[in-house]
Amino acid sequence: MRNFLTAYVILLLFACDTSRVYDKNEQILNAKWLYDQPLSFSITIQDTTESYNMFINVRHSDMYAYNNLLMQMQTIFPDSTIQNDNIEVVLSETSGEWTGNCIDNVCYNSILIRSAFTFPEPGNYTFILTQNMRINPITEIMDVGVKIEKFGVD
Repeated sequence: MRNFLTAYVILLLFACDTSRVYDKNEQILNAKWLYDQPLSFSITIQDTTESYNMFINVRHSDMYAYNNLLMQMQTIFPDSTIQNDNIEVVLSETSGEWTGNCIDNVCYNSILIRSAFTFPEPGNYTFILTQNMRINPITEIMDVGVKIEKFGVD
């Protein structure tokens, strides 16, 4: 019953968020993310006059061995143009304390990677994330996702 109530409260909070345009997470099988396991996220954008913020969501255990997570993000635009970006997601302070929200041994972060940007054209955008750490597989990463919100909307 407690889990049901918690899930209901979380669902209610998300339902009230008018700024959220897209929020999807992909589970990493056995919390072991391999180089050859790209995560794909697609969104259709109609309004190119609106400004947006983009976040990378990461859920990891407190046994994660590093203070960051390096990723490559490939953006495929509606006209099939491809843009490649290297992304560093910082998961802990220099003191070693985890950032984000941690409950028990699991931490959740939503890190802003693009602020107040506009999509250049209407259509379908695909974001493909791959891990880019020196270790393969990288362990203790449970979920990775993309969140897009309207800029300046509470």
